[in-house]
Formats: sequence, structure tokens, C-alpha cells
Amino acid sequence: MTVATTTSAVRLNAATITQYLNSQPSLTPEKRRVVLLRAAPVWEGPAQLPWGAGRHARIAVGPSPLAVYELVLAHQAADATGPEVLVVLTDREEAELGPDLLAKVHRQRVSAVNIWDVVREAFGADATDHWLSEENWASEALLDATPPGGWPQLAGGALSRREALAALAMRRLGIGRYAPDADPGQMAGAGGLDVHALLRWSLQPGGPDRYLSLRAPERAGLARFLGEDDQVGLTGRALVSLVDAEHGPDAVAFGLVCGALWRDTELPDAAGGRRTRGRRRADEGSAAGGESVDAEDYRARGRAERWFGDEPPAHGAALDQLAASFGRACEEFVSALLLSGRSEFDESAAAARKMSHIALDRADSLIRQFGAERAARSSALLAAGLEARFAAVGQALTDKDPQQVTRSVGALDDHALAKEPDARTRIARAGMALRLAQWLAGDPPVASGNVAAAIGRQIAETGWVDLALEHIEAGGESEPALQSAYDSLCASVRAHRREIDRNFAHALATWTADGGTPGTMLAVETFLPRVVAPVVKAGDRGVLLLVLDGMNAAIASELGEELREHWVEYDPLADAKDAARRRAMAAALPTLTAVSRTSLFAAKLTSGAQTDEKRAFPAHRFWGDAKAAAFHKDDLRAHAAGDSFGPGLLTALNDEQTHVAVVLNTIDDRLAKEQKLGDGAWRLSDIGQLRELLRYAALQGRAVILTSDHGHVVDRHGARLEAEVPLSARHRVPGGPLAESEVLLTGPRVVVPPTESASSGTRGGEVVALWDADSRYTAQKAGYHGGASLAEVAIPVLAFLPFGAQPPKGWRELGDQRPSWWRLDGQAAEPGHTVATVGAVTGEHAEARPAASPSKQAGGSPSTGKAAKEAVEIVASRDSLFDMVLVPTEEEALLSVAAVAPDEADQSASPHDALMAALLASEIYQVQVQVLARKRELPRMERAVRVLLDVGGTLPMTALAQRVGLPATRGAEGFCAVLRQLLNYDGAQVLETLPDGRTLRLNTGLLKGQFELD
Repeated sequence: MTVATTTSAVRLNAATITQYLNSQPSLTPEKRRVVLLRAAPVWEGPAQLPWGAGRHARIAVGPSPLAVYELVLAHQAADATGPEVLVVLTDREEAELGPDLLAKVHRQRVSAVNIWDVVREAFGADATDHWLSEENWASEALLDATPPGGWPQLAGGALSRREALAALAMRRLGIGRYAPDADPGQMAGAGGLDVHALLRWSLQPGGPDRYLSLRAPERAGLARFLGEDDQVGLTGRALVSLVDAEHGPDAVAFGLVCGALWRDTELPDAAGGRRTRGRRRADEGSAAGGESVDAEDYRARGRAERWFGDEPPAHGAALDQLAASFGRACEEFVSALLLSGRSEFDESAAAARKMSHIALDRADSLIRQFGAERAARSSALLAAGLEARFAAVGQALTDKDPQQVTRSVGALDDHALAKEPDARTRIARAGMALRLAQWLAGDPPVASGNVAAAIGRQIAETGWVDLALEHIEAGGESEPALQSAYDSLCASVRAHRREIDRNFAHALATWTADGGTPGTMLAVETFLPRVVAPVVKAGDRGVLLLVLDGMNAAIASELGEELREHWVEYDPLADAKDAARRRAMAAALPTLTAVSRTSLFAAKLTSGAQTDEKRAFPAHRFWGDAKAAAFHKDDLRAHAAGDSFGPGLLTALNDEQTHVAVVLNTIDDRLAKEQKLGDGAWRLSDIGQLRELLRYAALQGRAVILTSDHGHVVDRHGARLEAEVPLSARHRVPGGPLAESEVLLTGPRVVVPPTESASSGTRGGEVVALWDADSRYTAQKAGYHGGASLAEVAIPVLAFLPFGAQPPKGWRELGDQRPSWWRLDGQAAEPGHTVATVGAVTGEHAEARPAASPSKQAGGSPSTGKAAKEAVEIVASRDSLFDMVLVPTEEEALLSVAAVAPDEADQSASPHDALMAALLASEIYQVQVQVLARKRELPRMERAVRVLLDVGGTLPMTALAQRVGLPATRGAEGFCAVLRQLLNYDGAQVLETLPDGRTLRLNTGLLKGQFELD
């Protein structure tokens, strides 16, 4: 222990005295001792101080020689009690005390404590650097702040100024291991003091008060250290100034405002910096009678600068630099909080969300207080910046500038708040608006030609239009410019859709009057024989038929996209001679549950109730020896705790030999109760018990077919029509003149009791139905069915198998089902990826669907000859429903024909075999392989490329991972990231991730170009 002989009398604290006593090995417990320490005769600590191994020392003060003398004699008296060591704090000189008294005390003198030696030993260091020794205020503070477990030990070496003062700052402020709620098992050293730690501290309740409660010398010393430290620098300097000005709790929010106000600040130059020049421009503008563009920002800066206090930490250009630096630090910090808050597994996610929202909400208030609204609109973090981007979308939609709409919608995703729940819904609506604008820009025709063509078009295109329209109209928009743009856009879309429905209604009336024979078109009465029966006949797997009562094409499109992430979709119409595509069928009329659903289960046009459906479904001959059963709402109710369904349905699901049909009423029930508001999305989780049914199907490898009994229209702009005898909200008894929105439907396909029809004695009948989606006869509800619009008559049919399952004969795997205008990047679909339509050559089918590629599992292979010629002629037909028809290349036509007529296919090699062989032999590809991070995955990656080629180029990451044998729940994103590294040579986006963040798209043209393939 080094002891100085002459030091000024300072106040000693408990830690200093304890450290000194521990450094004196001669203070043994066998003898009573008095220790005189040179110090200010002031003691505010406990009378007895613990030290050593269970020992205590009594502390007393001796302001005079007499007082010291009395304390020494009393402690050494024969009858003295109490601790064996007495520490006397005195500022008296040794000459005043005399040699007789000194002879009775420890070391026969007044010991002067070298506090820095005590500090050094407290940290386990061999020395302290001279920069630390110059901080006179720090020695006493370090000892006074010693934590219960002691300071972090250095195990030798020199104690640096940064290590000591960072540890002191963390201890005093409550940061890192010293935070009030810190985990003792996760102690951070000096490295825990950084910009984010300081900003987080400022948001903690009582955090800034810890700093303000320190004594003035220590507060000034820590402020100086934080302002000069390399790791916290300007941020620490700005933060301390704000805390001194009593704005500590709002410091981060203030920093976000600084980030907006000083966003374009440059480093100060020799001429005085950007800020001085900017102020001069603003002043000159005012003098001239007008203000420059950024004058508002400079006035707001002036108001904000006052928040740094009467003595700001810098002036002029230096203050600009400090504010800009502090703003960027706060933006990075809050961005990190937002990212952490989105984690579902991070225990601190809730705290991160709370802190970020507090800072952002307070920043919004400060923006108004400083008048910084204009600057905030350019922020990539503040809510005002996101609102400005929404306003830009509205302006672009109003201007009808396709490129600007695409850019402005894309800019929404770049904002830091884009992933917040409310923002995600609004951004999704903006994306839907872009899609509708792109659809309108293609000037889609309103005439369908015939019923089959219109129904095909509904599942391929106009159902997607309905989906986008419903997303926009389900949610309210607060931004005025965007709200106005939505109103105008949706009005145009509704007007176009109204004309489509008008033309369809006339075609429907003609078809039904002519007998309504479906022919090759799929209809409710032919659905079971043509779609389900072939699967049953194959005998390879059970069927789970899910009838989602009321599901229209729009909802089916949305649910289908979610299902495709974990299932493979097929075209289940085995007897079709056209290209593979998602199917739709015609409902029975009127489009009511009692008519159309009963007709579906009975496989004939009829009407009835649930009991009729339960009886008719298992009675069909095509079941053979297999069992079949239909279940309704009551059958889904579990009777025992822990069961998913009722006992009858559970038994059927667990029996792989039983084909099961389940009616789910969620959608139809919703129409009678309430509209979806805010978020118009329909997800699998929204349909009661659908996920659990799919889980059973996946475990047993069942074929899952989703369909409905009819669609529906949503009442967003509905008007009531008066009717003497309404039979439902959308159809009435014939009689009287037809309104503009009505159509007369007559013939065998109209299944109504004689009392409801003008004609009696026949099974068929006639009704008047509404074709206009915005009309009704009865009281207002959320939605309706029973009418003659496309959304009610067209019934979607979606078929799925688990990954790896062998499809039934004739089933053809489907690629991406979204229309080309659904893309958000403003680019047209790749050739062969999304075909605009197939013309109505046969008079029965004309639907817009992707050209399907051959499925190895389906046994398909390319064929030539008559089928190929017919496929090309069909696609090239000018009788198309669309103005634009994408004519496929010869290779694409062959791919399409492979799916059309697998039984006629020859055994020639797939065109992808040659492409894959050329790719693997490419020198560029071999170079990419050499730099591949995970070469062991190469065979799986080559398989993934072939899968992407086979499905048309687009597939969700999870689906691709499962297709190549990698569990979708583990490593899908990592695998796809390495696959992108392999294929994206020279920065070209051969393999790109779509804006949804979960879907991959392979650009075949870029693949050939980048790897120099013929």
C-alpha cells in the first residue's frame, strides 16, 4: 500500500475506509487498535463499518487534538467494548497531537490515504494511467459508487481512464449490469457503455434523475467524459445537455425531430458550414418579401436549439453537426427497437415496442411544438414521413402516372414503420390500388362471350379484381389525398365491373333459357362425378371436401395463396382437354344454399336441407366399397374437452377409408352479421376449424378440395329496390317490369318451388334476380347471395395435395395463379408464366390462367402433333376475352400441351433437361459453385432450379424448401439465400424475392443471358 505523507484533508467515504483497512495486514484481531486517517472530520456513514472477514470498525471524527486524545484513551481502556478497531478521521497535524498520543495509534502517525491506490486495488489493476489521475473528482466517486460485488476485475495491467469512467457512468446512471432490472448473471463490462445504451437509459423511468442527483463535480466530470468518449461522442454530449436542461425523458423523441430537421446537414467547412449559409438564404428570402423553400425548417431549427438549454453544447455549424449526429443516432436506435419489438421470441420485445412507441408518439408532439411538419414529411422513421408517402401514392393515382404509382407504393415498404400492424394493412391497400390501376390501364373488355368464358374469367382475373377492391373498401383511409384517389379509383373499377356483370347476366339469361346444359363446363351438379369420383376411383387416398359456404372467387384467391405455401395445388379436372388452370363451376339458380349446395351434394339440380345432403352424399355409386359422409356445423362441435370436433367427424377423419365432406359456415354467417372493416383480408385462421381440418388431411395424405355452394357480394354501396314479393335479398318472384339492375332467369336450371315461380307444374322455373352487386331487396346486411352477378354464380374449385404426395391420374400441378397485373414492380409477366387468357374456341371454356408445366408426379411429358397445334391455336385466337393475348413460344406451347394431354404424350425429353445440362456445364456456373458458401447443398440447389423451372418460375420459399427435401420450418430462408448467391451472377436478379418477402421468382431469360446459355 502506497501512502502519501502530505495530502489535503478530503472527505472519506465508507468504500475508501474499507479499502484502506483491507490493505493493512497488521490490523490483526488480537489487539485493539486506533487508526488515524487524515480527512475532513465529517462522517455521515454508519457508526460501525464492516470490513474484512466478518470484522467491524467503529468510525469517529476528531476535529481537535483533545477530541482525538479522548477517543484514543477511551478505545484502549481496560473496560472498553465494541469493535477492536477504531478509525478516527481528523485534519489535525501530527505536531498538534504530540508524540505520546501518536505512540498509541496504528503506525504511530496520522495516515494519509492515497485514494487512487485504493481505486487501483478495487479494480485489480497494477497501475492507473496518468489521464485518470488527473480526474481529481473521480477517485472519491469511484470508491463511493463501488457496487456490492465490487468493480469488474482487470487481473493486472493498467486501469485506463475510459475503463474507470465508463464503469462509473454505468454504475451511476444504472446502465448494463448496473441497471435496476439487470440480470446478475449477465454482467457487462465497460464495453456496455455505447450510444444505444445511453439512449435506452434516457427512456427508463427515473434514468435522467440519477444523473441530476449527483454532486456537481461528479456530474460535470461525467458530462465531460461522455462528451469526449469515442464510443458515445457527440450523442453523449447532446444527451447530457438535454438532461441538464431537464429534457432527458424526451431526448430520444427530440433526436428523431433533429434527424428530420438536420437531415441534409453537411460537415462544417472552413467558410462557416451549411447552416450559416442556409440561415442567410432564409433571411434574404424574408427581406425580399417571400421565403425560400426551407425557411420553415430553419425557423423550426431555431426553436429546437433552445431545448439544449441556456448554454448549448456547441454553436453555429458545430451545433448543426451535433444535432444531425444526435438525430441519426436516435433514428438508428429507434429503428433497432422497432426491429426488436417485432420478434415473437425475444423476451424484451414488449419493452422494445413500448419504448419505440413512447419515443415516436412524443416526437409527433414535438414536431407540432417546433413547427417542423415540413421536415417531418421527409423522415423515413416518423409517422409524418409515412403519411407523406401515402399522400404521394394518392397524388400518383390521381395523376394516373403508372411509373410514379409503382415507385410511390414501393417507397412505402422502405419506411421504418412499414412493418407495424396498422401500416401493413394500409400498405397492403395501397398495393391493391396499384394492382387495380394496372388492371384498368390494360383496358379490360367487359364482354365475356358466354357463361363458361365469364366464369373462367372470374376465377382467373375478375375475382382478383374483387379481392383488391374489397381490401381497399374494407378499410378507412385517413390521408385526404389518398382517400380521394381511392374513391375515384374504386368508382372506376366498380363501373367497369358493373358492365362485366351486366354482360354476364344477359349471357346467363340466354343460356338458362336455352336449357342451361353445362356441356364441358364444370357445374355444381357435375362437380362430384368429374372432380371427386376420379380420385375415389384411383383408390390411392381419401378425399377431404371442404365446402366453404358463401366463398366467392376473391376469398378463394386469397386463401389459395396462403395454402400454396405448404401444399401443392393441382388442376383436378382429369377429363379436361385444355391447359391446366384453377377451376370454377357454375352454381345452380338461384344462388342459395338450399338450392346450390344440395345440388352439389346430390350431383343433380335439386333443392333441400342438411338432412338431404347427408343422405345424398354417401349414396353415389362412384364411392364403390368406400365409405363417405357429410358433416355440418353441429358436427364440428366437440363433446369432450380436448377434442377438435364432434365424435362422428373425428371417427371419419381418423378412418383413411372414409371420404369426408365438411361444410364450414364462417363466410356465410359473416354476411348476415357484420362487415370486415379495417382489414379486408381472409386468412385460413379466419375460417373456423379450417386449419385443424387441414392438419388431419396432411397427416393422412388426403386430397383436399376447397369449394363452395355459391359466392356472394358485399354491401359497400348498396341501395334497396322495392319488390312486392322478395324471395331473398337478391331475387324475387317474377312479375312487373324489370328494373335496370334486374334480369329474368328461366329454365330447368332455375330450381324454385312452383309457388315461387310464374310457371307451375315444372321442375324448372323462373325468377327475377339482381345482377348489380350494389342492389338488394331486403334490409341491409354485410353481404348477400341469391343474385345473378359473377361473384355469386362462379364457384371456385381449388385442389391440393401435401408435398411429395403422388397425384391422382390426370391431376396437373399448377404454377403461380396470380394475373400478370397483380405484380407490384410495374413489370409485365414473363412469357409463359402468366397467360392472359385462353380464347373461347370451343364455346365452353375461356379462362385466364398460367400455362402449366409438366409435373413429373403426374406422369406428364411434352407431346407434339394435333394437341400442340390446338393449344397454339387456342391461345392465338382473337376471340379472346382480353385485348392482349400472350402467344407462347414453341417450347412454352409444348409445356402447356404436356399438361393438356398427358395420355397422348410421347417419351421425348423435357426442354428443361437441355437447359439444366447447359447450366451445369457453364463455366460461369462452375465459378459460382467455387465461391458457394454451402457446397454440400449443391445437389439440392440444382434440384431447386429444376423445380422452379417446372412450376413456371415462382414458388414460396417454404414450398420450394419442402419440394427439395428441406423442412419448411427449418432453414428455408437460409437455403434460398445461398441459392440466390449461386444464381445471381454479377449482381443480376436471376432469382429474386418478391415484395411479399416469402416468394421466389426465377427469371429464365436472365438465367440464360447471365450464364451464356443457348
